[in-house]
Amino acid sequence: MQPGFDSPWRYNFMKWPIYYKNLIKIGNPRSPVGIVTLWTICDKITAKISKNIYQAAGQLYTKNGINYLVKNLLANKKIRYLIIAGQDRSDSGQELKNIWQGKESKILHKEIKSSSLNNLTKSVKLIDLTGLEDGKKIEAEIKKLDLNIKSYGEPEIFPEPEEKDLNELECSWPTDTSIFKIRGQTVAQTWLKALKVILKFGDIKTTDAMKIKEALNLAAVITNENPNNFFLPKWLGLTPKKINDYLPQIIDGQKIKNLHYTYGERLQKHFKINQVEEIIKKLKKDKNARETVGILFDPSLDHVAEHRPCIVLIQALFNQGKLNFNAYVRSHDIFGGWPLNAFALRKLQSQICAKTKLPLGDLIIMSASAHIYDFNWKQALKISKENLRPRFENDSRGYFKIDIDKKKIEIIVRHFSPDGNFLKKYSAKIKNNPKAVTNLTKQIDEDLAVSLTIHSAYLGIELQKAATALELGLDYVQDRPLNY
Repeated sequence: MQPGFDSPWRYNFMKWPIYYKNLIKIGNPRSPVGIVTLWTICDKITAKISKNIYQAAGQLYTKNGINYLVKNLLANKKIRYLIIAGQDRSDSGQELKNIWQGKESKILHKEIKSSSLNNLTKSVKLIDLTGLEDGKKIEAEIKKLDLNIKSYGEPEIFPEPEEKDLNELECSWPTDTSIFKIRGQTVAQTWLKALKVILKFGDIKTTDAMKIKEALNLAAVITNENPNNFFLPKWLGLTPKKINDYLPQIIDGQKIKNLHYTYGERLQKHFKINQVEEIIKKLKKDKNARETVGILFDPSLDHVAEHRPCIVLIQALFNQGKLNFNAYVRSHDIFGGWPLNAFALRKLQSQICAKTKLPLGDLIIMSASAHIYDFNWKQALKISKENLRPRFENDSRGYFKIDIDKKKIEIIVRHFSPDGNFLKKYSAKIKNNPKAVTNLTKQIDEDLAVSLTIHSAYLGIELQKAATALELGLDYVQDRPLNY
């Protein structure tokens, strides 16, 4: 028996830790001290701490990892002190402190009994050294503790949680909620992506007694829709007649019987000025004009009106040799209204292009509140799952040519624009450089050289293949498997 600690622990130490044993640094099985180093590499801190004074140490990268930390602690009630140290980049340390303070946590597995959790937080003292990475200073704090403190009970083991995929119709998946961007060649293809984004990431809320899933600031870019021959797959549920019947609501300036307003009337007559014609005049005079704006929202009426426009602003902007067309929509029923609005806006864009003799560019629809009503959720999910297929998409920021130099033991990456012009060269020597691929990917990322997630994943795979080829003395040809 080692001095300073009680008799050998009754629990079979060989079975502990129960979770992530290969990632946890084991010290003295009789010590009552556990250490979590949050985001900081564990060895960086524990290298200067005597293994005799702590029982286990490990990182806590994520909030979800708290579940396994709690279960490990409840399976080993010899640990009476839990030290939090290192950098808290994912807020896992703050979440852990919140739990010890008795605050409700949404991340804990339901299998963890509340009585067990309460016993844990009362019996294990949390020592907050967040931000501290100096092992010697942490060791000094540990030596101040009562290292002869006894276990507070028998081990508790909990059943494994059921890992069931979340039902996207019943919840909102985590994401940056400030803005979403989708892109497609046609209105129909882009609509499928819009449905998927809202069903997966939309916040569930009730408005005007209606339940919706809502995503904020959905920017939809339509690149190649032919305004004279709309692409109308059967699953879109629209016919040429239905679209033609709707077009006057945006194209024409006349009021339509039984409608409180039309977008066309708001643009062309409501403010006693034809804003579409003014946009055309401005563009004819200066194709780079930026005051080419049309307003549809009337503050003197619409703040109190029962029926008010959803499309509130349009703007035509010349860029990269084409006339792009922007529409800002304050509230957008993506399932029921978005496709018709998109087709009509494309038609209006094409008419402006025809009168200004400027090439047709992208249509960009920014929907501030992009939502789907609950009675459309199942149908929207069915349509998107059955018809949204992965399609090859060129990265608008260019492509990369990857080569290796066996003599220099070096990876060479050349970045080209979409039309084939050389942009930049990246390189990294592999020998004695385990972070070569990581550093290359960081450089490319810092240059904002990639816009598509799938392109980033592809680059990571190819760069690792190139590094493996150099390490093993193999030939490397981009897009081809290595010949071992």
